[in-house]
Amino acid sequence: MSQSAEPSASATPSESEEPTATVTAVEAPTKFVALKSEDGLKLRWIAPTAVEGLTGYNVEIRANGVGEWTVIATVPADQLTQNVTKASDSGWTQFRVSSVYSDGQTASATAFGIPGEFK
Repeated sequence: MSQSAEPSASATPSESEEPTATVTAVEAPTKFVALKSEDGLKLRWIAPTAVEGLTGYNVEIRANGVGEWTVIATVPADQLTQNVTKASDSGWTQFRVSSVYSDGQTASATAFGIPGEFK
């Protein structure tokens, strides 16, 4: 058996990779509302005032207000609406939209529920 004296690959980041800076202020979107549309709802919100490092929004739902939140859309920071389709009149759906920042932090607007099943 022989061992090589050659250097092995390192797990340290290369010089060209910069660590993600921590965002100092994170805020949730405000005035998060649902407007009735032909085939469902148009979710709408106002951007937070803390926009440094804001990369976009996660639009989430959960059936009947229980279980894990499911991301149904990830939209860019300049998009302040998302259409959702009504699948049935049964049960109800809870909605939430969260600001997403470059360092991974999120801030969620107040969730609300609407009668029916949406996707």
